[in-house]
Amino acid sequence: MSSIFWGFFLVFVNFNLTVNGHVLNLLPPFAGYLLVMKGCRELEGESSLFASIRPFALGMAVYTGILWLGDLLAVTGQGSWLTVLLGLAALAVSLYVSWAVVQAIRDTEGRRGADLNSASLKTGWTVLAVAQVASWILAILGSLLALIGVIAGLVGIVWFLAALWRSRKLFEALPPPGGAAMD
Repeated sequence: MSSIFWGFFLVFVNFNLTVNGHVLNLLPPFAGYLLVMKGCRELEGESSLFASIRPFALGMAVYTGILWLGDLLAVTGQGSWLTVLLGLAALAVSLYVSWAVVQAIRDTEGRRGADLNSASLKTGWTVLAVAQVASWILAILGSLLALIGVIAGLVGIVWFLAALWRSRKLFEALPPPGGAAMD
């Protein structure tokens, strides 16, 4: 579960360095999606839902990797309708990946009969989703309210990541499946 947490950390937290029109995201989202894939592979035994997430995470890794490289080389454009539509599609897939992880953790919680913080994680995801969609809509409309959307998005990211951190810690405290102690 550690890989999933750090993966989403890289997906949602951005630190950009701009030099002469070249942008370098120091925490590239494609690396985050690769970590999410790794974490899902590690947790497939806990819930079959983790396996269904991997193809979507791979698609997002490829897409965000292309964007990262394009931004680095200053060859990707901003502001076109195609960019907006691709961004909205990426948002939808990203929200699906994070929602599927929430559901897989919820499934694991039920199978293990242990609290893995899925209720708070689901609430955090809902805040994140509403804030990100509102942010996009307000940005497309060019509204000054877009700043409020960005702030709400930050709240959603922090909430989701904090809940996922708690889920990770609770999962790590679980005994191994079958109750056998490991040396």
